[in-house]
Amino acid sequence: MIKKLMLISALSMICASSSYAQFINLQIRVEPELSASVEQDLDFGQLIINSGIKEIELGDLNMGIFNIRAYYTQNIYVNLDVPQFLTHSNPSVDDVIPLDLNVSYNNQGNRSVNNAIELEGNNGYLAVANNPSDRVTAEQSVWQELMLFVYGTIDVGNINEGQYSAEILLYLEYD
Repeated sequence: MIKKLMLISALSMICASSSYAQFINLQIRVEPELSASVEQDLDFGQLIINSGIKEIELGDLNMGIFNIRAYYTQNIYVNLDVPQFLTHSNPSVDDVIPLDLNVSYNNQGNRSVNNAIELEGNNGYLAVANNPSDRVTAEQSVWQELMLFVYGTIDVGNINEGQYSAEILLYLEYD
């Protein structure tokens, strides 16, 4: 019994001394395939009762601006969900302000509103880069920007004073 125990312990020492541990330092950086940020809120400002139509045009300082960063070959489905009215912050007030918004996009690789194209019906399928079949050079990044610009009109009639707002949702789906 003692000889067997010594033989087993001797074999385990031989095996232990001939094995070396190997370690690999592995680091992986994972970036999301799409990121969206609000660069500027849409802001109609303070308005006077019965002031009529207030318009923010494409290119105005108060238009809403979204920046979408994605891989240059991606396509994105964009849908801007806009309610018909702004409602009063007090639920007992029935007054509403009619709201009509549009969205335009620029996928030319710059942030200029001058190259923006209106997105019909406030939804559609867009390429992140204008010409994704072009090969990316060393000076360019595989990550490109798609700019969205939100603008439109409200019609302020004979309403109660107070704060009017609405939830406007921008849906983005990518493949």
